[in-house]
Amino acid sequence: MIEVSVVTGDEELVRRFRGGEQKAFDELYERYAPRLKRLIVYSIGDADEAEDVLHDVFMRVFLHIDSFNTDMVFSSWIYRIAVNCCKNFRKKHGHDRLTVGGEQMDAVNSPEGSPEELYLKEEDMREFHLAVDALKEKFRTVFLLRFDHGMQYSQISSILDCPERTAKWRMRKAVEKIVDRLKTRNVV
Repeated sequence: MIEVSVVTGDEELVRRFRGGEQKAFDELYERYAPRLKRLIVYSIGDADEAEDVLHDVFMRVFLHIDSFNTDMVFSSWIYRIAVNCCKNFRKKHGHDRLTVGGEQMDAVNSPEGSPEELYLKEEDMREFHLAVDALKEKFRTVFLLRFDHGMQYSQISSILDCPERTAKWRMRKAVEKIVDRLKTRNVV
């Protein structure tokens, strides 16, 4: 006999949690914590502080879950909370820019290639991260949501509360600015 596992939708998990099922909130946490932490690390530039911001995100979700309209998309709602928590953190701590950290660079390291090739790849990735870091927040956020999280423009526009056209324009500008910076550094 084949056992079929059914994946419960986010909105259904919200309904269950509102009904008193704690495991439903735990499932939402398991689904979103890794992705949100990655966004937060890129946004604030500090993996240790990202844990605190992530905790803040889920505290807000927990406290305000009753205000979520289950006819809407949960992922847009929780990402909006995460983006706002990152903005609040940067304002409170005076961080204008992302600092390239070790956790971000780990993805670059690959056992393939000579030490010289690995060094060049790492340097190119460092320049890429610095180029993303140099973007204004409104461009960086769209770029990260689209490039790193693979979101559709409709979802990005919902998270950032802006027209879809604006999200697309910001992404195009972000890519142009990154490419321009990489060209000046002779990376591309």
